[in-house]
Amino acid sequence: MLKLDRYIARNVLGATLLVLLVLSGLDLLFTAVDEFGDTNANYGARQALWFVLLQFPSHLYELLPMAALIGSLTGLGILASSNELVVVQSAGVSNLRIVWAAMKPALLIMLCGVALGEWVVPTLQVRAEVYKSISNGEAVGLSRFGHWERDGNAFMHFNTVEPQGVLYGVSIFEFDANRQLVRAIDAERAVYQGSETFAEASGTAPNWRLEQGRERTFARSPAGVVTGAEQNAFAALPWNLDLTPDVLQVLIIDADAMAISDLYRYADRFSRQGLNADGYFLAFWKKLLQPLTTAALVFVAISFIFGPLREATMGSRLFVAICFGLGFTIVQRLLQTVSLVYQIDPLPAVLLPALLCAGWGWLLLRRAA
Repeated sequence: MLKLDRYIARNVLGATLLVLLVLSGLDLLFTAVDEFGDTNANYGARQALWFVLLQFPSHLYELLPMAALIGSLTGLGILASSNELVVVQSAGVSNLRIVWAAMKPALLIMLCGVALGEWVVPTLQVRAEVYKSISNGEAVGLSRFGHWERDGNAFMHFNTVEPQGVLYGVSIFEFDANRQLVRAIDAERAVYQGSETFAEASGTAPNWRLEQGRERTFARSPAGVVTGAEQNAFAALPWNLDLTPDVLQVLIIDADAMAISDLYRYADRFSRQGLNADGYFLAFWKKLLQPLTTAALVFVAISFIFGPLREATMGSRLFVAICFGLGFTIVQRLLQTVSLVYQIDPLPAVLLPALLCAGWGWLLLRRAA
């Protein structure tokens, strides 16, 4: 039995890896061609290619469920086409045992996907965005492009952030309880100092240092009219900010590219500030439940072999797998969009398609038994 399990798993895993190689190769080619269209005098073809390579793991992560679906259907379909599956069943091996043997490579793919999405993709995605920003010159000077963040009554804007904890092109606007601007700061950059650096000097521990900028303060009458303004240039200025570099880095990448722990932490911070965090909670549940989604897709693919696609040609199986994968993706994204628009709990929107797939696969297996 162990030899049989290994044989089935080897066929399914080989087909999955081949499908993943084809899909990732096509994706890499199309992404590179698209990125070359953004080149300019500072951001050349070499920089664009390096940016694409840094982003490649995130694209690979997104392709894993589709590759597992098509690979499982193809690998087990090859055994069915050569009548090896019939021989195995004639030897008294149950359908559930065959399903379990074919699911083992999917489990390996799922584990690789979790590791890729949690530790590799977030780091490389940040490096890619920072590299592109610096190559385009956006890290120098102030720009209307960049990223906004709120910290209490202060709003900050920065062009980009380096993983080592350096913000470029920083603007800070502080408001009073009446929503009147009382202070504005512009700085070339801000450097993270650590929470203990200024702890002895002040109880609030300003853990950032603004460098090379100017500070403007505004005096207002009780009616809110500006009665005076003072401007001072500075070489260095301590700055209190309840954010660390690893949290700020998530601002420059899409939610789908963040680590699961960062997603929950940032979504919780949004909620505590009274802001809408549905998009981050949705991405959190998508990444957390992606192994379950992948398992459901593979389960349906395997069930097809015992049901409607038992005597189908390889071309028909591939066509059905691609159509089913695209249909599943469309339904899943539609439900997720509806949950965001109508502010519904995103967990059912992520979980429902996977449960429906698993239920359908179980129904097909029952009919084939």
